[in-house]
Amino acid sequence: MHLIVFSAVLTPRIKYIFNFIFKDILRAEVEFTGNSQHFLDSAHAKISYGQAPLADELFFSSSHLLFSNKVEEFKMKTVQFGPYQVPFPVENSLLPFDVFAASFFIMSRYEEYLYQKKTTDDFGANKSYQFKWKMLERPVIDEWSLMLKNIIQTRYPQFKFFEKQFIQQPTINFTVPVKIPRGFINKTRFFINSISNKENTYLSAGFDRLTGLDVNIKQVLPEINMHLASKYISPVYFISFPNIPDDYIGISDLSKILNKGTVGLLRPCSNDQQKVSNVKAGVSRLKKMLPEQINLSSQQLEVLKFPICYLNLLNSAVISDYSMGYAETPGFRAGTCTPFSWYDLQLEKVTALNVKSYCITDTALDQLNTDEIKEIIGNLAESVKLVKGTLLSSWKLRSLSNHLKYQKLNKGFKYLLEFAGNQAPALFQQKS
Repeated sequence: MHLIVFSAVLTPRIKYIFNFIFKDILRAEVEFTGNSQHFLDSAHAKISYGQAPLADELFFSSSHLLFSNKVEEFKMKTVQFGPYQVPFPVENSLLPFDVFAASFFIMSRYEEYLYQKKTTDDFGANKSYQFKWKMLERPVIDEWSLMLKNIIQTRYPQFKFFEKQFIQQPTINFTVPVKIPRGFINKTRFFINSISNKENTYLSAGFDRLTGLDVNIKQVLPEINMHLASKYISPVYFISFPNIPDDYIGISDLSKILNKGTVGLLRPCSNDQQKVSNVKAGVSRLKKMLPEQINLSSQQLEVLKFPICYLNLLNSAVISDYSMGYAETPGFRAGTCTPFSWYDLQLEKVTALNVKSYCITDTALDQLNTDEIKEIIGNLAESVKLVKGTLLSSWKLRSLSNHLKYQKLNKGFKYLLEFAGNQAPALFQQKS
């Protein structure tokens, strides 16, 4: 038995969000049909989506959003549902709101497209509807999916869903160290370049070394790898390259340490001026450093702007992105802890870019005390474990060192690993 979904009109948006909920989250087989007679004759579990039910199937009343093919302004209405407000209220339906339209609205980042039509200002967490509806710290789409699962199994007790497993995967980022050139003239050129280039992090790294805040990457990386391996956790390392000639970048030792891990490109879309050529330059350096890396990943922890950054990634052959989150605020920017394919609202189609959402960053925890850090980590981890999702967090490499300045964050990281470590060795083999 599988699930058959009827809608008089089957738009790309409908197929996308139904597939995500029922295939990706709930792991069920789904068939779509616009043929009412075929639907009525079917012996499978039945769901209809529209203005009125066909018979006695599970019926979910629809709003306008999934039948549209453009991004347009509309007056957002909400209704109280449990502890928070939910959008797209409907009547005469199994639920008091259109759960599919609500999920699509949040996951596609529809509101961010509208926001950027009006201003060039950054879109922060406090500007999001999820923040206003008090649901930012919950993977609501996964929770709503479990609710749908219960509805289906109550009506069709024989219907089977495949089980998922909870996975934790931290991402750890750092800048590749610089090799200072020999000779007075070469050193002079090098430092002039460092001062004149605003994108370079060399001078700040040099200041860290002088003040003792710097960490020895070649020492810390193996220590972290050993600790994560003991918890059956496979991290993803994201690295950025200083904007200097390749001859001055120290990659040989790092290549040996990282050659068996998963490594991606950090800050590929760090500002509006960067184009595909800049992303490709970073990808080229990454391939030179780790030629065996096949599936290219990226992470943008500054401002993530839609859709230009994702379009540039796709045009640069990056197939997996870990940027979906708010660096300054804990929570689920896309409302889910399940990886998903990015839906391009401008072209109205599903893309090949796989998006993975982080909900915790060391930046968001840095100003909190140890008890507050543990509370936030515990609440977020518990919410992901409940829905058997993927718990992604983002950390600077130096935050995980033993330096006194980062002791609080280091403890938070270790607490996260202990509280929500992957227990099954088989999970350790899963790559991003």
